Amino acid sequence: MESQTDPSLNGLFRAISFQIAGIAVTLTANSANFALILFADTDGHEIALCVPIIATAVFTFVWGDATLQSQVANIKDANIETKKTNAYKYISTQPYRLLRLMNLFLAIALAASQFAILFAS
Repeated sequence: MESQTDPSLNGLFRAISFQIAGIAVTLTANSANFALILFADTDGHEIALCVPIIATAVFTFVWGDATLQSQVANIKDANIETKKTNAYKYISTQPYRLLRLMNLFLAIALAASQFAILFAS
């Protein structure tokens, strides 16, 4: 049962856990941004409200990209026994470059929609 002690699996699970935590933080931060922009009187505070929008977008991209890269690194570090498993074969074929690109577009799209609402006449 060498695959159970494979350090790359522990690292992969940690990276996935960090990714889930980042998704929760991003969801919370974006929800707060949208609620503030939609329901608060933001007149005259548009420039100041750009800061949390940009910070949330940067966090979304940086955290997501780092966790995806960490997953790829741990997959590459897997030992021979782990590489023989069906789980490895499945997870190692995921489109990580596409996922990283989708993460970037998600951060940009959320920020753009928040800016559009904030600066709408």
